[in-house]
Amino acid sequence: MSEYRAKPTGLKKWFMHAPAYLYRAGLGFVFGKRFLMVEHTGRTSGKRYETVLEVAGRNEDRNEWISTAGRGPTSDWYRNLEENGADAVWIGRTRYPEPSVRFLEPEESAAVFARYEASYPRTAEKLLSVMGVSYDGTNEGRVAMMRLIPMVAFRPAA
Repeated sequence: MSEYRAKPTGLKKWFMHAPAYLYRAGLGFVFGKRFLMVEHTGRTSGKRYETVLEVAGRNEDRNEWISTAGRGPTSDWYRNLEENGADAVWIGRTRYPEPSVRFLEPEESAAVFARYEASYPRTAEKLLSVMGVSYDGTNEGRVAMMRLIPMVAFRPAA
């Protein structure tokens, strides 16, 4: 498995953050239910951040929305959630304050990713390339890969 890609800079960084502007403008519905935005507080800066994440899966029984830390567990947003939890999560145009955050075990993440691959095979292939990871096609390989790109579940507060 290859190393994680470097953080985007310049125009690519602006482009990657552009969806957050749409959510703030109340236009998050344009992303349907394929993306969400999480508001979180910096673990050292104390600043408020907004990160748009692709929805990798749903757990209907628990009312959870699941996303992947595509740059690994050292991603700033992931580390901020570990330290401070989430301030809010946006799904479509609805903002849910103080959602619960759950960090999935690699086995559960692998099952979520297997369903994602089955539903979106081309997108999954491209995402693996962008994330700089791969696996051998076996479930064991998928579980090992999910240790490198963990998943997080968000549940809106009732």
